[in-house]
Amino acid sequence: MNQIYKRLLINKIDKFIYDFNSTKNLFENLEKRNKLLHPGEFGIYRENICKEILEFSIPQKFNTSSGFLINSYDEISTQCDIVIYDLNNTPLIKEGNNNRFFPVEPVLAVGEMKSTLTMNDLCNSLLKLSNVKKLKKINNLFCVNNVKKEKHIPELDPHDTIFTFLICEKITGFNFEKLKTKMTEVYELNQIPKYLYHNIILSLNDGIITYNNQYTDIHEKIPLNQKMYTPSFLNKNFEICHQNLGKHESVIYLLTSISNFLMNVNIYYPEPNAYN
Repeated sequence: MNQIYKRLLINKIDKFIYDFNSTKNLFENLEKRNKLLHPGEFGIYRENICKEILEFSIPQKFNTSSGFLINSYDEISTQCDIVIYDLNNTPLIKEGNNNRFFPVEPVLAVGEMKSTLTMNDLCNSLLKLSNVKKLKKINNLFCVNNVKKEKHIPELDPHDTIFTFLICEKITGFNFEKLKTKMTEVYELNQIPKYLYHNIILSLNDGIITYNNQYTDIHEKIPLNQKMYTPSFLNKNFEICHQNLGKHESVIYLLTSISNFLMNVNIYYPEPNAYN
């Protein structure tokens, strides 16, 4: 790794970890001192911390913001903390100076920012992210970076989906085996297909939760026990896995996974006629 880049990256990560972990204490102390806080300032401050570290590692043709996702089927998401989108192919749709709305076609990734989560809170956040992923339905097909693309097939092509991630400070009473069982039960109970599962969970205290290949797939040429940032599509032997790499390496893993996804993602243009 280039030493200049490495030093800058580590400095960014150190600042991100410190700011993310200290945000809650900062705002709690201000409240105790009767300082006036606008509702939502805490969330906005934390989102800006995450945007800063993300923008250090992704190409400038992609941008980060927050807002709501919409599609040409008259569906809308709940508020999304982090939206990564293709800057050149996203129209500016705003409600005054407040809410921004993103057509799903050029939206590439969506993230949720949390402090301390219980297992139930975590599962509810994952269901929210799966509903966001479900919104990516393409009516008029126009793939900006792949003119030969003939069909939008998110259930088969992971780069036709939205990359979803969750960042939190810690998970209360973290026990991965119990958590994996709970997550699997929630996904199955709500009949969520695997292509709509989350991509990565980053807990600064507990590590990363992603996917693991349990055997070598001759056709896909994926090696045994390869850690993957995309959930299974055809291979049923992929399973949810956990790694505690340390805070720095866990953040780097998330940034690298998002960057790799963006390098291979299919970017679509939102045809205005589809929304009329």
